[in-house]
Amino acid sequence: MPHDPLEADGLRFEPTEGVDHVVFTVPILSRQVLSSLASTIRLIASRSDPQPLLLRSDHATVFLAGADLREIAVLDSASCVDYADLGRSVVTAIENHPAPTVAACAGSCSGGGLDIALSCDAIVAGPRASFEHPGVRRGLVTGWTGTVSAPDAIGPAAARAVLLEGRRLDSETALSLGLVDRICADPVRGAVEKSLELARLDTSRLRYWRLLRGSRFVDRFRAFVVHKL
Repeated sequence: MPHDPLEADGLRFEPTEGVDHVVFTVPILSRQVLSSLASTIRLIASRSDPQPLLLRSDHATVFLAGADLREIAVLDSASCVDYADLGRSVVTAIENHPAPTVAACAGSCSGGGLDIALSCDAIVAGPRASFEHPGVRRGLVTGWTGTVSAPDAIGPAAARAVLLEGRRLDSETALSLGLVDRICADPVRGAVEKSLELARLDTSRLRYWRLLRGSRFVDRFRAFVVHKL
């Protein structure tokens, strides 16, 4: 059954029947928003009846705009490690969520926001959605797993264009590359449908998919084969 809505820094938790929504009210991933997101997802996961998790934004033109550049500007060699660890803790919380996770991207999804979306089991895009890592144009490289998850999602050639050249992918290109699962006029509705589709699958399918996806797929598959032999 749905629980009461919860408010946190930069986001809102909206439980509904069948799918839990985490809504970004502030589309910039500051330390406060990252901390709120990680703790909220862990709280949802600890419930006895975890439902599919849907990430979306209150803003029609922006899903997530990435890290707060004002915070990045004051990082030093020590604090940048803590900052990267904080972003990765969010990715880990999403990847380890006990139920399917889907991102509904109606608008731009950039930088750390793309890393967050890629940590979900599926991405549903709106017709005007876009995906990019613009930090490279400022001399910045993501530290939140995007250098691994992007090549895994779209292949090394396309990932080089995104991560090294700062190329922006529109929704149609993202669909053709396999970055997004589908394009919907109403991406939130489409993401709810995708969440429920994934929830109907045997849980072992989702578990095996998460174990095998990623840069260590070959190593894991080889270990599985050797073990079976």
